[in-house]
Amino acid sequence: MTAFRLLWTAADREVRRDLLFAAVLAGTAELCAAGLLGVSGWFLTSCAVVTAQANTTWSWMYPSGTVRALALGRTGLRYSERLVSHGALLGATVSLRSRLVRAATTVSARELRNERDGALMTRLTSDVGAVGGMAAQVVPPLASIGLTATVVVTLLLVASPPAGAAELLLLALSAATAVAAERRTRGHQRTAAEAWATARAALFSGRSALAELRCLDAVDLVRDQVAHAVGRARRAEDAAASVMRRARLRLRLLAMAGQTAVLILALSGPVFTQPAADAIGEVLLVAAAYELMETLPQVLRDQGLAADSALRLTDLAGRTLPEGPGTASPATPQLTGPKGALVAHEVPVGVGEDRTLWSAVIAPRSVVVVTGPNGSGKSTVLETLAGRITPAAPGAVLLGGVPIGSLPAGAIADTLTLVEAEDWIADATIAENLRQAAPGADDDTLRAALAAAALEQLPLHTPTGSLGSALSQGQRRRLVIARAVLRAPAVLLLDEPTAGLDVRTAVRMLTGVIRALPDSALVIALPDRHHDLLPFAATRVLRLQPTSQAAIVE
Repeated sequence: MTAFRLLWTAADREVRRDLLFAAVLAGTAELCAAGLLGVSGWFLTSCAVVTAQANTTWSWMYPSGTVRALALGRTGLRYSERLVSHGALLGATVSLRSRLVRAATTVSARELRNERDGALMTRLTSDVGAVGGMAAQVVPPLASIGLTATVVVTLLLVASPPAGAAELLLLALSAATAVAAERRTRGHQRTAAEAWATARAALFSGRSALAELRCLDAVDLVRDQVAHAVGRARRAEDAAASVMRRARLRLRLLAMAGQTAVLILALSGPVFTQPAADAIGEVLLVAAAYELMETLPQVLRDQGLAADSALRLTDLAGRTLPEGPGTASPATPQLTGPKGALVAHEVPVGVGEDRTLWSAVIAPRSVVVVTGPNGSGKSTVLETLAGRITPAAPGAVLLGGVPIGSLPAGAIADTLTLVEAEDWIADATIAENLRQAAPGADDDTLRAALAAAALEQLPLHTPTGSLGSALSQGQRRRLVIARAVLRAPAVLLLDEPTAGLDVRTAVRMLTGVIRALPDSALVIALPDRHHDLLPFAATRVLRLQPTSQAAIVE
C-alpha cells in the first residue's frame, strides 16, 4: 500500500477536500511568486530603458499595479495554504491514527505479545506521523513545483521556442537529479531506521532487566550495544545528509546553466533577439522555477520516509475494522458470552520428542492443577491455553467455542487472564496498581482483593518501586494475583503463584482466590514441592514428568 493511497483512504471527506485545496493554493502561490519575480525584473529593466531613452509616453502604472497585486496575492495565498495544509495534516493524522488504533484492537494476543519492544507503538506514532505529514510536507510542495515548472516552460516555449526547449531539458535533468538523490538516500534512511529500532529494543530490554544486569556487571555491555546502534544510525543519517547536499549543489549548477541559457538565447543572433526587459523577466521567471526545484530532493525524501512508514503500516491498515467503538466486525470471531468454557483438544504437553496430547474441558467452577519439575513445560501449557503460543493443530484451544488464536486481544482479555511468573508492576502505589484492573473500585474492594491474595498486611498507599522492586518476590506475586482477582475473569491462569511463599501463606492465598472467584475456571501451575496444596479442590491434575510423559490424574 503506497503512502498516498493510505493517506487518501484513511482521510475523511473534509480532509480530502482540504488536501486538494492546499495543493491548489500552494501551486497558485508559487505561480504568483514566480510571476512577481519575472514581472518585477521586467518592470525595473523597462523603467531603466525608458529613463535612458527619455520616453515620456511609457506608462508605469499598470506594471506597478501588477507587481503589487502579485505580491499581495502571493502573501495571502501562502498564508491560506499554510492554514489549510496544516489543518489537513492534523485531520489526516487523527483519522489515520484512529483507524489504525481501532485495527490494533483486532490483533491477536500472540501477535500483540511480539510487539512488547515498542514496535507497535512506534508504528502508531512515528510512522503515522510520517504518512500524515505528507499533507503539509509533500502534497503542496509537489503541486507547486509541478504547476510552476509547467507554466514557466509553456510561457518560454511561446515566447522563445529554443529557450523553452532548453529549459525543458534542464528541468528534466534537475528532476532526474532529485530522484536519483532520493533513491540513494532511501538506503541510508532504512539503515538508520533499523539501527534506531535496534537501539530502542536494547533500551527496552535493558531497562526491564536493569537489576539483573547490575548483578552480572553487564550494564556497560548493554550500553555499548545501544551506543553502537545509535552511532550506526547517526552515520547513516550523515550519509543521507551528504547525498542531499551534493544533490542541492548539482541543482544550483543546473539553475545557473538554465538562467544563462535563457539570457544567451534571448539576446544573441538576429532571430532570437528580444528586448532586454523581456530577457531579464524570463531569466528571473526561470530562477523562480529552479528555486522550487532545489527543494525537490527534500520533498522526495519526506515522501520516501512516508512510503517506508506506509509499508510498515500495511498489516494494520489491511485489517477489517470493528463497526464502531465497543462493537466487533462480523468478520472477526467473537465470544457469545463472558463465561465461555476453555477447551483443550489434543494440545501437546511435555518436552522433547515424546510429547503427549492432552484434551480437557475446563468448565466454570473447575480447578485444574498443572504440576511437574522445572523445565517440564508448565508455563508452555498455560501460554498455549492463553493464546500466547499457537499449537500445531488449528483449533486445538477453543475459548467460548472459538479458536483462541483467531480472537482479538480485547475479546480474550474480557474472558481470560494469565498471571505470569514475572508479571509487570507499575512504579506507583499498591492501590494504583490494583486500579489498573478495576479503575472504579473503592478502597474496601481493593482490600478484599488483597485479603484474597493473603496480602492484607500491606497498606494501599505503599509504594511498589520500579517494577515492584520495593516489594519482596512473594509480595510482587500476590499483588499481581490480587489485581487479577479484581478482573473476575471467567478463566484465570496462574503460573507458579506459590513461588517465594511458605506453605502456610501459599495455602491461604490459593484458598482465598478460589473463594473470591467461585464461578471462574482456574488453571494453576505448581512446582513439584507444592503440587499437594490443592488435593481437596482440584478437579483435574495434569502431571508433567521429566521423561516427557504426561499423565492425567482425575
